[in-house]
Amino acid sequence: MGFFKDMKKTYDMSQEMTKDWDPGAQAKDGVERMKQANAMMAEQAESMRLATEGVDASATIAAVQQGTAMVNFQPTVHIEMTVSREGMPPYPATATQVVPQVQLSMLEPGRSVCVKVAEDDPQKVWVDLSRPVP
Repeated sequence: MGFFKDMKKTYDMSQEMTKDWDPGAQAKDGVERMKQANAMMAEQAESMRLATEGVDASATIAAVQQGTAMVNFQPTVHIEMTVSREGMPPYPATATQVVPQVQLSMLEPGRSVCVKVAEDDPQKVWVDLSRPVP
């Protein structure tokens, strides 16, 4: 008879746990998280495009702020900088990208870094921490 009492107790506990369950709210939350994930994937795709097709330039970091998102335990970072591109006067730009934790120390204000800039939009910048500044 103890088995059936345990089954009843388990059933009662499951009813208690699910009484505040709102499937609609769960679905909305899931859709919102999917939108955020898609936006992050689009940003990553744009970064990869810039890394391969961007125009070489250099930049001086003005400010760095860690973002709230993490990708594979690597933080996103907002980098404000002044970009120096051949044939153009220096201009301010901002990049948000995932930076491996071992490279975070390379992002300090006043430091020069290599960047890739989109040919069609000089505000789209990707910081290339793998190359030394010439």
